[in-house]
Amino acid sequence: MATQPKPPPPPRMDPTAAPPWWLTKPKEIRDFLESLEGVAVEEIGHTAGGRPIIAAAWGEREDLPGRTSASLASALSGGDASAFYGKGERKRQSILFVGAAHGTEWDGTVAALHYLNILVTGKDLLGREWPKIADNGRRHRFVLIPILNLDGRERALDHVHWINCDPDYFMMMSQGLTRDGTILTWPSAKLTCPIPPDSVEILGTYYNDAGMNLVYDFPFGPDCQPETAALLAFCRREMPDAIILSHSNNGSLVDAPSAFIPSHYKQKVHQIAACVGMRCHKEGFPKREVPRRPTFYAGEVFYQSDALYHACGALPLTIEFPCGWQNLPDTHLAILDIGLAVLDELAIFGHAYRFRPKDPPLKP
Repeated sequence: MATQPKPPPPPRMDPTAAPPWWLTKPKEIRDFLESLEGVAVEEIGHTAGGRPIIAAAWGEREDLPGRTSASLASALSGGDASAFYGKGERKRQSILFVGAAHGTEWDGTVAALHYLNILVTGKDLLGREWPKIADNGRRHRFVLIPILNLDGRERALDHVHWINCDPDYFMMMSQGLTRDGTILTWPSAKLTCPIPPDSVEILGTYYNDAGMNLVYDFPFGPDCQPETAALLAFCRREMPDAIILSHSNNGSLVDAPSAFIPSHYKQKVHQIAACVGMRCHKEGFPKREVPRRPTFYAGEVFYQSDALYHACGALPLTIEFPCGWQNLPDTHLAILDIGLAVLDELAIFGHAYRFRPKDPPLKP
């Protein structure tokens, strides 16, 4: 007798209702960005499913003179990083925010949209004034890719938040469901990459339409996913000083630095993590364990953040914004305020200490 498929778990809440200022859907996000004065919106590529990927930029971009190398590795090997970056320092550093590489990890993107509105108007989308955040942020250029994995986002378009969500339902939506009703789980779902879309009942929102988890996309071969190709090309053109790779969990915030970036870059990540952690402590936000790489990883891995550093030399910051699925915090407003505090603290740090550390000269 054939085994009957297990019924999927209920969500335990209504994931389709949120305040009007909680923007997570591609069309409403694009409409909002195109309405902002002084913000340039462009399409930078398409997903595996053919959906347009957009970027929005506020603040003038500054190119430094004296670039003679299109390769960071070549410039460092020659003993002078300025051959790649250019000579001198930008007056206004560039921060690139990359949202939703996992399609329904939208909490950081919500904060980034409000942050961009603060840069333009001085207010968030609730009408609250944030003069200090505006002043700190306006010292930098801010560039936003709101949703990188639009394919995954489209797969759960009616969902807009995860507050008080049943853990099994959250796992099913993000990782997927097999044809016999088994929920794919993190991290064991990573053992199949890509996941053949026609092999599962539900393809989770972590994956694009080709079944690829973009943070593990192979960046060196000619067959990398179109989202990865678009992101790498955009980073090489923008040459940001810092890249925020936005994810969502219970709010561990700035993740431990990735394995394959220089030690002096790792030190910057640790410094920023400490500043952000203390800021959230002072604000009275829920406390989280200091993030670390999972001990069950079989070894050091080359991650999306590593690829972006080697492509454009930016300081890569993987940030896990809170999503409320463990009910801390349990309101949209609390999630937003944590996100704004994180982005503000990053801007303060970048202005005080600069994002990119100086690379050492060639040893004699």
